[in-house]
Amino acid sequence: MMIANIIPHKRTGRETEIYSYLVPNDFQDDVKIGSIAAVSFGRKKIMGVVESIQTENPGDIKLKELSELTGIEIPAHYIEITRWVADYYLCSLGEAIGLFMPPEMRRPRVQDIRYTIQDKRIKQLNDEQQKVFEILKERLKKPEKPALIHGVTSSGKTEIYLKLAAETLNSGKQVVVLVPEIILTLQIVERFEETFGDNVALYHSDLSKSEKLNAYLDFQTGVKKIIVGPRSALTVPSENIGLVIIDEEGESSYKQEKNPKYHAVELAEQIAKNRALLILGSATPTLDSYYKTKTGQYELFELKNRYKNPMPKVEIVDLREEIKNRNFSSISEKLRAAIEETLKAKKQTFLFLNRRGASTFVSCRDCGKVILCPNCSVPLIYHILDKRNFLNCHHCDYETYVPSQCPVCKGFRIKYFGAGVEKIEIEIKKLFPEARIRRIDSGTMNSKKDYQNLYDDLKNHKIDILIGTQIIAKGLDIPNVDLVGIVSADVGLHLPYYKAAERTFQLITQVIGRGGRGDNHGKAILQTYWPESLSILSAGAQNFESFYNREIGERKKYDLPPFVHLVRVIAEEKEAEKAKEAVGKVAVECRKRGIEYLGPAKAFFSRIRGNYRYHLIIKVKKLPDKKLEEIFSTNPYLFWDVDPENLL
Repeated sequence: MMIANIIPHKRTGRETEIYSYLVPNDFQDDVKIGSIAAVSFGRKKIMGVVESIQTENPGDIKLKELSELTGIEIPAHYIEITRWVADYYLCSLGEAIGLFMPPEMRRPRVQDIRYTIQDKRIKQLNDEQQKVFEILKERLKKPEKPALIHGVTSSGKTEIYLKLAAETLNSGKQVVVLVPEIILTLQIVERFEETFGDNVALYHSDLSKSEKLNAYLDFQTGVKKIIVGPRSALTVPSENIGLVIIDEEGESSYKQEKNPKYHAVELAEQIAKNRALLILGSATPTLDSYYKTKTGQYELFELKNRYKNPMPKVEIVDLREEIKNRNFSSISEKLRAAIEETLKAKKQTFLFLNRRGASTFVSCRDCGKVILCPNCSVPLIYHILDKRNFLNCHHCDYETYVPSQCPVCKGFRIKYFGAGVEKIEIEIKKLFPEARIRRIDSGTMNSKKDYQNLYDDLKNHKIDILIGTQIIAKGLDIPNVDLVGIVSADVGLHLPYYKAAERTFQLITQVIGRGGRGDNHGKAILQTYWPESLSILSAGAQNFESFYNREIGERKKYDLPPFVHLVRVIAEEKEAEKAKEAVGKVAVECRKRGIEYLGPAKAFFSRIRGNYRYHLIIKVKKLPDKKLEEIFSTNPYLFWDVDPENLL
């Protein structure tokens, strides 16, 4: 008798997560720990993974038979990683195992691809890069702890990645390369494809089902040695991974927002443990990662100089002074003059504002009524697109016309407040009518093709001034950009979230780094109403250490990450009282067990898509935590978010 204990790819309760099935004689030679099989589960046939095998049925229970083997296997050690995911991120084993399963089932095809490493495409490393590479090359042979490469923008981190990848392939191992978003990091993807040719598998959500499955199987079976993509590329399992690279590790997109709500860096640590070298790279590492270098958990490598030119010269403009001088435009006099000078020099300008739309809210001047979304507790954003004016909610996508009259007091003095990139575009077109101007945001950049067209137009200087949101900050390496203007450095700085200062510092630093590449020295103008802010001063000076030292002191003072873990519990209900009551029950359970928490309280966005939102913030010193798992098991259908990137 052969019995396979299966983790079904299904959300289950914590009490029963593994189910036993008889293995038919025809399958017994092929069933292994990690085999993906089809099983009957209730009235449905679903996929699952063999967790263990036994030869006796101790309870003499009547068992169903295993229906089918797919011929695809997950390496056995991923079962332990699955258990870690379920315990750490508070989800079921079924949800956790789903991370590592292929997008759809079929037998793997057999292919033989010969790869060549075209070393001529890897640039010569400078002394600083070579020193880092030589040490990390030795670490590849015996990985002990993750490495953080903290390198200023354009310092040549990619060249080190390429050289280490070549070393890994030469040793017979595979490489995982994670990028924040595939369409925003085309240049690093192109470098890997140029260097390693057909040996690179791309894995991302824009692929068709069959393309995605092929990429999964190519890497999982070892046909291709390198997989490149966003966080999901990490979940393609392989027995033979020797190097994991996470580029721009500070990006929030490495955190998944649906179950299991894993973070790629934490998951990569588990996958790489004692098997592969994990490298994190960023000009703006998270405080958590940098703290780990200070406490010996990570090894730190620094690239303090750009590959070619120095960092752009940064000038901070106090917008309060502009108002005193009766300049009420969003563009300061210094920024306007700098754009004019850049245009005359036949160079390019990036203008950054992390705010979509034309205005951030619409209000009545007479009674103060703000036009809110009927489904969400947020103001509607005013847009001017394709000669059409409308109000839109960026949470539920509700859209309506712009009222000519106040719905409350019937007054006609409707006023538009704040500025978004659409309004900046209108202003810039008036100031520089002869310039070739392009605006980009998440509404205009929907595909890899859109981004490729933008990149080509910038490279071929078909755009003089590019205006955009945080898309501008990621991945664009355009040698002719001489000026970067940050229209408002304060956006997001005062949100009620402990990472607000860190996010502001990271974004400003990344945007400044877009300028002064190639043969340009570059200039950045940073407009702000809070020029004394530590985030803004440190980013302007490109001084990460100064920002880190102050901010880590504040985190320690208030007992915030990295000194504790936060777990956010959210209830969403049609009735506010029900949502409050649901998280209140969790608070009672925390009190019983002596677990520290904040709340229950209304979430910052207290109503989204018609649901009222209450949340509770739990603090624990170490994860996984058995007491927390007990509370989760009795309240599994609330939204549990471990190490949340967003507390709003």
